[in-house]
Amino acid sequence: MRRFFTKEFDFDPDKIVLCSNCSTCRWTCTSYEEFGSEAYFAGGRLRLLRSYVERNLPVDDDFVRAVYACSTCEQCVERCPIKVPYVDIVEDIRHKLVESGKGPYGRLHLMGDMVLKRHNPYGEKPEERADWVKSDTRVSNDSEWGYFVGCTASFKRKEIGDATLRMLNYFGIEPQILGEEEFCCCSPLIRTGQIERDVYDEAEDGTKTYVGRLNVGEKINHNMEKIIERGIKHIIFSCSGCFRTVTLDWPNYYRARGGILPFTTQHLSQFLALKIKQGELEWKSSYPERVTYHDPCHLGRHVGIFDAPRVVLESIPGIEFIEMDRAREDAKCCGAGGGFKAGFGDNAINTAERRLEMAIDTGASTLVSSCVFCKLNFMDAIKKRGVEMKVLNLEDLFIDLMGLQGPG
Repeated sequence: MRRFFTKEFDFDPDKIVLCSNCSTCRWTCTSYEEFGSEAYFAGGRLRLLRSYVERNLPVDDDFVRAVYACSTCEQCVERCPIKVPYVDIVEDIRHKLVESGKGPYGRLHLMGDMVLKRHNPYGEKPEERADWVKSDTRVSNDSEWGYFVGCTASFKRKEIGDATLRMLNYFGIEPQILGEEEFCCCSPLIRTGQIERDVYDEAEDGTKTYVGRLNVGEKINHNMEKIIERGIKHIIFSCSGCFRTVTLDWPNYYRARGGILPFTTQHLSQFLALKIKQGELEWKSSYPERVTYHDPCHLGRHVGIFDAPRVVLESIPGIEFIEMDRAREDAKCCGAGGGFKAGFGDNAINTAERRLEMAIDTGASTLVSSCVFCKLNFMDAIKKRGVEMKVLNLEDLFIDLMGLQGPG
């Protein structure tokens, strides 16, 4: 069984057998809840894996679909009685599928194609990566503070980059941003197994032209080199996916200095919580509404940050904070991560809709999170349901309550 994998894990391969014989996590799995099939939760997928490996069966489309219909949220790992590192396993299965030409699923390969060609999964022009910076905000060329903006805030949700920069400026920080030199953090590629593969352009007649070889390690080490060259010692993140990837994945690809990152990483929720504890933040406005909080999987279960966002929310004057059913380590996934929304868009919205129902049950008027992808997926679910509920990230609240909105 171990020979199937492309990297070594610190676990007993017999745990795969134990996992495949267990169903403890079935009822907490959002994928199983959506598809209602034994092949769509952790134990079921590993039963499939055992069947294919032990009987040397040819990989078919059904197997590939089942492997990719997972948001890698780690609810199964949290519930697992023997702590099988399921997300590591499923990501490596995806890597193996890509390596063998069977993956990724559907059109997920387009993200990798665009990262090779334009250094972001959206295919946007690299030279426009910093176009969101406005004239009344301040960045630096020599600060020890850096803001790793991420592809989504750079190109698709520019208000997030703007809000985060205004927040840092408020506290006297003029961070460096890499701009055109910032490449994708590679979270979408690592999550979907696109670690290294050839990229081709395909013409309408089916003719393929070789473009180059995608290599996650090269992209990550490019970012590392640029950060080190600029002397950045502390990096702030507004994207939970980028934060998780840089903090946990980059050391695996950064071979210098024993894989130890030469800078600190901090999510903006941690940054704000620390300012509150140090008495450096006094809110200028109140928020007299009932608010609930959704824990992003990448920020919560993956990295273990649960308290910081709650410290921020509970410090806001007038707020009535109430927890949803299933919060913190037990939080239900919204369905946006792990390539799930990109590969299974309608199913991801269905998943967010079920989580949204838990928020509605609290009687809250505002659903707050700390992840751009959670926010976008919830907004899609609200549109589908036609309900009245505000969806905000912490940076949205900060800018509104501190009166820091920019022009336009």
